[in-house]
Amino acid sequence: MFIYVIDTTIMNVSISALVEDLGTTVGGVQGAITLYTLTMAAFMLTGGKLGDIWGSKRAFRIGLIIYGIGTTVTALAPNLLFIIIGWSVLEGLGSALIVPAINTLVRANFEGGKRASAYGVLFGVAAAGAAFGPLIGGWLTASLSWRVAFAMEAVIVVIVLLSSGLLVDAPRVIPKPKLDFVGVVLSATGLGMVVFGVLQTSTRGWSDPLIIGLIVGGLAILGVFWWWVSRRERDGEPALMHPSVFRHRAISAGLPILATQTFAQAGLLFLIPVFTQSVLGFDAFETGLTLLPLSIGVLATSILTPPLGHRFYPKYIIQAGLVLLFIGGFVLARSLDGARNGMDMALGLLIGGLAIGIIAGQLPNLILSGVDQNEASEASGLQGTAQNLGMALGTAVIGTVILSVALTSIGNQVVDAQAVPEDVKNEIAEIVKRPFETADADSLTDVVADLSDEARAELEEIYATGSLRGFQGAILVGGVVALVGAGLAFRLPKQKLPGKTTTEAAVKEVVRNPT
Repeated sequence: MFIYVIDTTIMNVSISALVEDLGTTVGGVQGAITLYTLTMAAFMLTGGKLGDIWGSKRAFRIGLIIYGIGTTVTALAPNLLFIIIGWSVLEGLGSALIVPAINTLVRANFEGGKRASAYGVLFGVAAAGAAFGPLIGGWLTASLSWRVAFAMEAVIVVIVLLSSGLLVDAPRVIPKPKLDFVGVVLSATGLGMVVFGVLQTSTRGWSDPLIIGLIVGGLAILGVFWWWVSRRERDGEPALMHPSVFRHRAISAGLPILATQTFAQAGLLFLIPVFTQSVLGFDAFETGLTLLPLSIGVLATSILTPPLGHRFYPKYIIQAGLVLLFIGGFVLARSLDGARNGMDMALGLLIGGLAIGIIAGQLPNLILSGVDQNEASEASGLQGTAQNLGMALGTAVIGTVILSVALTSIGNQVVDAQAVPEDVKNEIAEIVKRPFETADADSLTDVVADLSDEARAELEEIYATGSLRGFQGAILVGGVVALVGAGLAFRLPKQKLPGKTTTEAAVKEVVRNPT
């Protein structure tokens, strides 16, 4: 769970190093990150179903092997293609098997209060990964190499695989289910087309016929997928997903809200590293330090606030968290203007982190507790799908807004520049965009070195202004999505979480029974 959580943060804080080592662009890395989360979103339901067919322990082990191969390929990658193969595809597929199996195995290995304590420790470890992942990944990238971080993941995977014999397998599902291959193809194709279409808007725009065709076509295929699984469920045949699970308001209302939260979260985790490295000239470790307030906020509230759901209605806590996320984004956007170091952005990031932790401490538990026991596995898979789809769209949309707004602003301002000769304006406009596309602020000095002092000063101001507009626009989009989630939360069921568990109880249980 720890390496699964920190995996994406390592890629985010290492953007400039990846661009330089692999000869790619920010857009290329953005595509790899989006494809990683999309792979998990597209195959999380399939991974949960394969766990039912193979057994959770076997699915967990197979997922570890695939993940280990993927992170090894990533560590040795000579170019972006191998990053996509190793990280985006293989690690994504491995995670799609591992994550549903983790939830099922915890349920199988613990009962009653011990199970609640085990989940508390598990989510605490996940929160620690979110808190320290950017710092660990940034330090390794700056001191050694981003490759070392992924190589260390492979070592940890081997240790976990060798230790997996200690786990008690979950009871087999009887009768043994069958995999709905048509459902797998339809869901993966539909989700893939929609997210890929959104990702391409940064270069083609929203009105491009190809973009419209991809998004509309993807939505149509998802409609066919819904019809297919509905018919399969009605006829009593194996289905990848049972639409009847959406009769629970915790599912039908909770999953869209979860997607909005992870949309905004993924957007922050992508745009801050790009800003610090392409505008402020930070390295990976400095970027990790900048993200630390966000991580500390997530860690604190995700551990300390879950018990509140037993006293107060989680729907109101979740709404408060989403509104607070918007406020954090507003404060962060204001702080970017004139920011010189990480501390200038600390308050907005801390508020955003506190908000994310508040939501994460309530929403997943509310979703899973709102379904019947025999639907828990499918609900867990749907939760993972919504979570990763939100992350994929968040990275794609936020990255697209940054690039399109910033590059358009830079190009328009260069055309209007007074100190730049008319005959070279178009050429200069493309040159000034390069530092932004490669996340390397220092290279701006090199590309304008031959111009007059007046032209150089004007172009540097144009670059700063255009970049600021792009990032502030992206933060605004994430904040609006968070407010949409707060509105959707009115549909959540008005119920408190069952049972009672605290961090203290979880720690005491581990002390009493460390095995």
